This record gives sequence, C-alpha cells and structure tokens, in this order.
Amino acid sequence: MTIKNWVAALTLLGCVMGATGCANIGKDDDKAAEYYAQLGAGYLQQNRLALAKDYLEKALDKNKRSVDAQHYYALLQDRLGQPEKARLYFRRAVRQDRTNPDLLNNYGSHLCQNGETKLAVIAFMEALKDPLYRTPEFAWANAGACLQKQGETRQAALYLRKALDIKERFPLALYKMAELEYSNGQNAAAQAFLYRYNELAPDTPDTLWLCYRVHRALRENSKAEQCANDLAAHFPKSKQARQLN
Repeated sequence: MTIKNWVAALTLLGCVMGATGCANIGKDDDKAAEYYAQLGAGYLQQNRLALAKDYLEKALDKNKRSVDAQHYYALLQDRLGQPEKARLYFRRAVRQDRTNPDLLNNYGSHLCQNGETKLAVIAFMEALKDPLYRTPEFAWANAGACLQKQGETRQAALYLRKALDIKERFPLALYKMAELEYSNGQNAAAQAFLYRYNELAPDTPDTLWLCYRVHRALRENSKAEQCANDLAAHFPKSKQARQLN
C-alpha cells in the first residue's frame, strides 16, 4: 500500500469510527463558506473588488454549492465586466434557490443589462411573488426601467408607479419617471419628478443631463445653464458632459 493510499484508508477508518466528526467537518465548511461569502459581499458593496474576489473564491472553495457565494460572485463578475461568467454563477445559484427575491432581482438586472428584457421581467416578477420580500420597490422599478429601455413606455410607467406606491421617496423610480415623462414631452411633470429626486439623492451625470434638457424644453434657460455648469464642473469626463459641446 502506498503512503497516499494508507493515509486515505486511515481517513476513511476515522470517518467510520466517528461519523459525527466527519459530518461536523462538512458543517464547518458550510459555515466557513457563508462567513467568507458575507465578507466578500461586504467588500463588494464597498467596491473593494480585489478583497471581494479573494473572499468569495474562498467561500466557493469551502462549498461550491453555496447559493450566497455563487450569487455574490456573479455580481462581482458583472462588476468586473465578465457577463458570461456572471451568467454562469447566476444560473447555478437560481437552480438551487428559485425563490430568493434578492437573487432573482439581481439576476433580472443582469439579464436586462445584456438585452434579455423578457427574461429579465420574468425574473423580477418571480422575485415579487415572495410576500416577505423586504424591498419589492427595487424589482418593480428595475422591471420598469428595463421595459423603458425597450420603448415599452406604458408598461414601464405602470411598474415605476407601483414602486412609488410602495415607497414614494424612492430615488431610482423618481428619476426614471422624470426620464419617461420627458421622453413623452411632459416636461413639467418631468421637472416635478426630478425635483423630488434631488431632495433625496446626489446629482449624477444622467440626472444633470436630464435637468439641462428638461429646463431647456421649458425655456428656463438660466436653470438649464446651471445644470450644464454643474455637469461640466463635477463630471467633466462623462459622456454627458461631452454632449454639452
């Protein structure tokens, strides 16, 4: 018997003689995987991607079937610009847990970003089936935003308003409604939604670019100029700032 086989035989004998001990090893690995997955998720939220990658890979090494590890690793791959790898891990996670609303919402966002609107909306609607989903406004707003990208403005507005029915001070839905109203030529309504957004969240290149266009459409040139100045000053390298020129 080789040394390798001898060690394997002793390991097997130990498991036979103390089955609960071997079971605990598996449980300990599962616990470690969840611990590393949560650490990775925290670093991902802080945009510390290298640390997130390190801990999430440790989690998967401990338990490759950990739904949380697969979920957060998929999010990481999206952040790293690896959509195919992200899709692989999202699918693995969803196959194991088809009812996790946060997972389904994030999977829907991934599908939408990659042009699969119908599948994305299905994922969002599946997330909303969970009566205990703590943040259903995200799924409604994401579904609305996804449909809006495809020009399905009527259904998009319906979903965005459902998000606002749940949480009337929800910045994402307010901004998307402002964008939708502007695209429909309803500039005063767009302005009202944008003002509500500005009370809750900081400016972004998108919101300032919309602010500029809405106020120009309303012939409020001084306000439009202020939006343009803020865009150029705070986000000079953005594509929106380049569009000003």
